[in-house]
Amino acid sequence: MNFPRRLTQTERNLIISLLPENRIGYKLFRNKIDLCKVIGFGRLGRNNLILSSKISEPDLTAPSAPIFAVGNAVVDAGEVYIVIHEEFEDQIEIDFSLSGIDELSDEVEVKQFWTYSNWKPGKLNPADNTKVREVHLIYNSLVIAISTQNKKVWIYDDKTGLNHFIPVTKLYDEMMRIKKVKNPEIALDAKRFFSKNADFNDELIGQSFLVYNKYWKKLEIDDSLFLKKTETKLKKSLLKKIFS
Repeated sequence: MNFPRRLTQTERNLIISLLPENRIGYKLFRNKIDLCKVIGFGRLGRNNLILSSKISEPDLTAPSAPIFAVGNAVVDAGEVYIVIHEEFEDQIEIDFSLSGIDELSDEVEVKQFWTYSNWKPGKLNPADNTKVREVHLIYNSLVIAISTQNKKVWIYDDKTGLNHFIPVTKLYDEMMRIKKVKNPEIALDAKRFFSKNADFNDELIGQSFLVYNKYWKKLEIDDSLFLKKTETKLKKSLLKKIFS
């Protein structure tokens, strides 16, 4: 196959289904995709595409960038699980995992799909309609969402409409530091974040995320919002403990 090439119509349709146009953050990423061409395959083979707006070779030495969007499409004879990674050094990795079909031909017809990109506070988990735990840093505007069933954590940002996925290991590490847990059987077992999630209160989860975000900059947060006297106890306490 010759590169660079344009996305096929099927590839593009699946990708943009994860990038809703009515949310500014996803719309901007969709616009970025439209400027790109497929420059080659990634480490996972022919359904692992590397896109770029520049004529270059795929960088197969770098690890995959953090996940930007996830979704699943039910098609004629099977399913397609789609993962879009964040842009890194002018390249975007997109992975299609096929089940029940051999290739993404032009004849593939999407019957239904779900994506985490459409989630907002008050909604069920789009993957399986199970309940999502919500930790509101700012009510309905900055919300940590936890799916213990699907073992996923993300934070909803009302300003951009984006749902940013959070690596549970890093978040759990911050929780253990804050709680001063020394027992390695507990401190190193990130699976407990989901299996024992009810044991962790909102303040601990919120504080841990803010510490994590301070170093990893998942999103821009105005620290002053958490220090106003008129805000709730949760919002007042979180950053005081971090930045005092």
